[in-house]
Amino acid sequence: MKNTFITAISFFLLVFSLSAANAQVHNLKLEQTPGAFVIQDLTLSEGDYQFEIANVGVDHEVGFVLVPKGKYEPTDHIKTAYVKTPAATNKSSMTNVVSLKAGDYEYFCPLNPTRKYPLKVTAPAIINLSQIPGKFTTEAVTLREGAYQFAIANDGVDHEVGFVLVPKGKYDAADHIKTAYVSTPVVNGKSSLTGIVNLEAGAYEYFCPLNPTAKYPLTVSNDIRSIKLNQTPGKFETTSLELPAGSYQFEIANDGVDHEVGFVLVPKGKYDAADHIKAAYVSAPVADGTSSLTSVVTLKPGQYEYFCPLNPTAKYGLTVE
Repeated sequence: MKNTFITAISFFLLVFSLSAANAQVHNLKLEQTPGAFVIQDLTLSEGDYQFEIANVGVDHEVGFVLVPKGKYEPTDHIKTAYVKTPAATNKSSMTNVVSLKAGDYEYFCPLNPTRKYPLKVTAPAIINLSQIPGKFTTEAVTLREGAYQFAIANDGVDHEVGFVLVPKGKYDAADHIKTAYVSTPVVNGKSSLTGIVNLEAGAYEYFCPLNPTAKYPLTVSNDIRSIKLNQTPGKFETTSLELPAGSYQFEIANDGVDHEVGFVLVPKGKYDAADHIKAAYVSAPVADGTSSLTSVVTLKPGQYEYFCPLNPTAKYGLTVE
């Protein structure tokens, strides 16, 4: 048994050491026609990108400049986003790998020339998952399509734990989603973040080979809508909501409250704990400057209210039609 556990640890450390080399680089093609880019607005998740700049019918070489929004001096240019060689007519050229953090950017070509186009980069949502001996405490996860990081906590396991995410039914090391490995194996009482995982609609499974645990379902749907709600001291910034019936995931952000906040959703006028819609609880209390996701909440037509008992806030109306 001891040798089996050591072998499992050695295997996990080996695949972890390879994960940096297999970090996901997203390729994005941007075409230029005379005086314009074809794609004129971009929203991306944080991560590593390589841009392919294609010259479609411009009768001279074109290039690519990426800058933080409003900063156009050469010293502000993100140098890794320069093309390796100017793109001649009907040719394309690649940039180097560009690591983009959350924020607002602009891109343009001074050689074409084009106007400046917006590029927004959003931070991934955090999914908190805790392990106790032999199991995850969350035994199923449903998410919408998007970018995520998983925070894996070791709550009482007396050795290191990890995290493996795979397409459903595919368990070989080659099938592991490498960006979903934790940055370091997680010792008792600590937590560790995975890399950024871009999840498309489909069925997945997660497990820990070091604990070891069962394999748990993770479902990603493109029918789930996201609602972000910011809390400031004593209130939500959004004081009423009207939504169509359907499935939602709420992202609760703590913007300046100097302690943890949460989220409670109830049928209108029903405030007892037994009336709380449990799927609308955040996965972990939300510290200042962070956000946390609820599970997926399926809302039928009716009147609801939401509030935070930790902030505390008033009760705000949510109408589902």
